[in-house]
Amino acid sequence: MKIIATIHSSFPRIGEHPDDQKLRRATASLDEGKITLDEFTRVQDQLIDEIISIQEKAGIEILTDGLVRWYDSASHLARNLKGFEINGLLRFFDTNCYYRQPIAKGTIAAGNGALADEIEYVAKKTKHEVKAVMLGPLSLGAMSLNKSALKFEEFCLNLGEVLGRQAAKLSSAGASIVQIEEPWLARNPEQFYLFLSCLDKFNQFKGNANVLVAFYFGDSGRLYDRLGEIPANIIGIDFTYSPGLLGKILADGFPKPIAFGILDGRNTKTEDAGQMAHAIEPVLEKMNLTDCHITTSCGLEFLPRQYAIRKLELTAQVAKLVNG
Repeated sequence: MKIIATIHSSFPRIGEHPDDQKLRRATASLDEGKITLDEFTRVQDQLIDEIISIQEKAGIEILTDGLVRWYDSASHLARNLKGFEINGLLRFFDTNCYYRQPIAKGTIAAGNGALADEIEYVAKKTKHEVKAVMLGPLSLGAMSLNKSALKFEEFCLNLGEVLGRQAAKLSSAGASIVQIEEPWLARNPEQFYLFLSCLDKFNQFKGNANVLVAFYFGDSGRLYDRLGEIPANIIGIDFTYSPGLLGKILADGFPKPIAFGILDGRNTKTEDAGQMAHAIEPVLEKMNLTDCHITTSCGLEFLPRQYAIRKLELTAQVAKLVNG
């Protein structure tokens, strides 16, 4: 079995050095009408190029664009679909970040193709594999304000189909993996069977996309007995919220490849790569499956940039140690 070093999803868009704040300046200039949207997009492109280079230099094998073009995971996805409007700010789980709440006015449908364009841009900029990221249908449904005629369950199933179609387009655009994130389920495990129904709907329309279902900001140990039922290629687990879960997997095994989120994506503390490798090596031997991933517990947007870079370097170091 090989461990593959991957970025989880996001990367800090703004750094501490003045040269790392060009996106902030460009956003202000766009709001003031001093630059055009095309000029703003070129600034985003330049930053994405830098973040791709950072990942490559750190030794990351599966890259993202750092989610540079996103305001947040909910509104960015919703504004690129038909049927949503974007409302005011709500706290993003237990973080100090906020998201703009989508409002569903009717049945949701496929959007403008911008999400696929974003992946195509990254795929053309690197020889490494590229991962696309999106909120899953349950989390997007629960985090939205549903003013459509659909009941909540129907609304989430509608999202399952639409997001599945998006995943097919993302795969065709160059994403080797489509990561759908379900932090809502990690905190609300009683909705597991609705989640499964949504994922079944998603899989009907995803085409050839390889799917990673990622859980974070909640204890996945509460879902442990059901995780093997999830019809996905890889299961991503935030182990910082799941004390003792590595031990359970070591004792009982696990039927699917795992993206091991064992480096804390919200804490500047620097882990010991040797200790991390020592912790997961016996688990990998017990699982005896195909390739697994090593990554952080969540996206890196919550860290100062220098610490985010260090987390990527540690991710690659752990993978190198485990692979011998």
